[in-house]
Amino acid sequence: MICKRLVLGFLALLAGSAQAELQPLADASLSDVSGQGGVYLSGEFSINKDGGPLWSTPATTNAASWTVGERSCATKGSSTPESCGLRVAIRSEQNGGWYVLDNIKGIFSFEGLTLRTRVINSGFAGDGVGFNQDVLEFGLPNEVKFKQASFAVAVASKGEWRNNAVGAASRDATFQQTNLFSAKIDGTIRMQGNVLVFPTN
Repeated sequence: MICKRLVLGFLALLAGSAQAELQPLADASLSDVSGQGGVYLSGEFSINKDGGPLWSTPATTNAASWTVGERSCATKGSSTPESCGLRVAIRSEQNGGWYVLDNIKGIFSFEGLTLRTRVINSGFAGDGVGFNQDVLEFGLPNEVKFKQASFAVAVASKGEWRNNAVGAASRDATFQQTNLFSAKIDGTIRMQGNVLVFPTN
């Protein structure tokens, strides 16, 4: 009986505390509250692990026989066609050429990428005082892991890839691309620092 009374008393106490209501803060009290906000991200993603959606893999490595929409990204001299990865092209001038990250593939994982806002009101050789605005700050992740990752850095006459092989159905004789270097990465890279994104008018 005593146990039953203790339980009932405890439940009554909980019910009483549950009836407490939220009260709005006055402007004076609210002005004393400060806080920080941001996002901490970790994750893993795959880029074109099984080939990109823009081009079909041809049956042969002979570019002259490829049809529109076919492309192979096999290593030079290979006898077997290979699916292509993601292509990112940037043009820095209106009438200039294109800088290209081509055939991006692999699995990438990271831990500790942060995103927050930050007020710039000092530093930057005195320019920060005059700027006095919020910027976006991307904190670089502590580690970035790569598994079977690969890409090529190139310059090209057009942003999109075009087949310029003689006799090809998608031939474009004006297209030229020069691969500067390519890389394959399996391992971990440690990173430090952050990237600031400034607003513009």
